[in-house]
Amino acid sequence: MPRLIIQPYAPERTWLIRIAVALVFVLTVLASYWVGQIQAGYDRFETRSEMDGLRQNTRVLQTRLRRLKAALSHERELNRVDGLARAKVQTRMVRVENRLLTLRERLDFYRGIVSPSKLNHGIRIQGLDIIHTHGYHFVYRLVLIAVPAHREAVNGQVELTVVGSADGQHEVLSLRDLAPRSQDPLPFGFRSYEDLVGHLVLPRVFKPQAVHIAVLVTGHARPVLSQTFEWPVFLS
Repeated sequence: MPRLIIQPYAPERTWLIRIAVALVFVLTVLASYWVGQIQAGYDRFETRSEMDGLRQNTRVLQTRLRRLKAALSHERELNRVDGLARAKVQTRMVRVENRLLTLRERLDFYRGIVSPSKLNHGIRIQGLDIIHTHGYHFVYRLVLIAVPAHREAVNGQVELTVVGSADGQHEVLSLRDLAPRSQDPLPFGFRSYEDLVGHLVLPRVFKPQAVHIAVLVTGHARPVLSQTFEWPVFLS
């Protein structure tokens, strides 16, 4: 006859044992991880403190960076305003200087007319302008005045030559070389002043440096006035 064994049935106990085993396993893993970090020299609280310090430093640096950017923008704006102010002042200075130059030229002109002079038989060069028109073409304007104004006309000629270089060689070009159709020398005759105007065409390889003016008065073998001007070019 088979023998019967009676065992008590308690499923809650089985689940409790399983849960206890799982908790022991998890705690064992966590303890191993913690012990490993301690053995490796890792301190979670110290690391968190360092991270907080780095975040604080980052916020301070960002604040400084924003302030520096604002200061730089302000300085750039000040520089821009200063540049505009300097440009306006320079423009005004150029205008004033040009105005003063014009007034001085007029004053010298009238002084030359009303003031007696024993030099150069009373003839003087009031001004020489070389105006660039296009390419290698120029217009010259030479003003001669008599000091004081003569009762009779003064007659003579003007020799105009341009001094420069071509291909590294020194050259002197006469008015006939630069304007074949022009009279050379230029005749003049005046009591108060003479305004001589003409055209010049420079060779392509020629670099002008100066203009030499020689004034010859009728009855005198030598020039009564000789003067050299640096190449005075004014753009049209």
